[in-house]
Amino acid sequence: MRMNFELFKLKAQSAKDSSMRPILLLFLASFLLFSACDSEADKKEATQFFLRGNQKVKEKEQYEAIKWYNEAILKQPEFSDAYYNRGLVYQSLEKNEEAMADFVKAFELDPKFSSALFKQVELLQIEQKYPEAAAQAKKLVMSFPDSSAFWSLQGDILLQQSEFNQALSSYDRALFLNPNAVETLINKGVVYQELNQIDLAEAAFQKALATGKYQDLIFNNLGYLEIQRQQWARAEAWVKKALAIDPKNPLYLKNMEKIAKKSSLK
Repeated sequence: MRMNFELFKLKAQSAKDSSMRPILLLFLASFLLFSACDSEADKKEATQFFLRGNQKVKEKEQYEAIKWYNEAILKQPEFSDAYYNRGLVYQSLEKNEEAMADFVKAFELDPKFSSALFKQVELLQIEQKYPEAAAQAKKLVMSFPDSSAFWSLQGDILLQQSEFNQALSSYDRALFLNPNAVETLINKGVVYQELNQIDLAEAAFQKALATGKYQDLIFNNLGYLEIQRQQWARAEAWVKKALAIDPKNPLYLKNMEKIAKKSSLK
């Protein structure tokens, strides 16, 4: 019988925590995308507005940044990077509807703009619109099949839909492209755990542990596997290691409490 203990799963970052594409590096790409029919003066002015928006992002003045991106788009309606950067700012403000519209527009203007499609998928995942997210993720990996991150994102969405075998396929592809993708290794272990393939889950977690990242989370997951095996002493040892790194983590404390209760009933 499965034990109803907590299990760590990596999830998409919240809109507030989502990292921005390095904005200042977008200038050259954007400049090349200007259409030949636009005047040189408009190109120059749109670029200046765009760079002012980037500076305001650096200064954490999001609404000012939006204002300057608006001006850039007015001067250059096909400025895909201006839409993308404005979408990032909207996302940081948790204005997800506006952010989505900008990411859609950026990808519409530049079908090679993989980051714009990635952000669409990420937003749909954050909003728990999993069927739509899965459809867009499939489009993402078909359009850009050489990105480990894109395959991993598709796997995360499939995991959240309990499509475990399909999630494994996506994670395997991601790990083929990047064998040291620790988040992918952890979530692959989670899938095996959900399938009650405990030994395979343990192997994935141990490989992730060797990277030196997320150690407390992995210790907790290894403890969870021992809970499933009803090996309470080993479970306690792993969760204690997790608590040694993060002693106030409510998940680890809750698991330790449950382990203690089970151990006392032996």
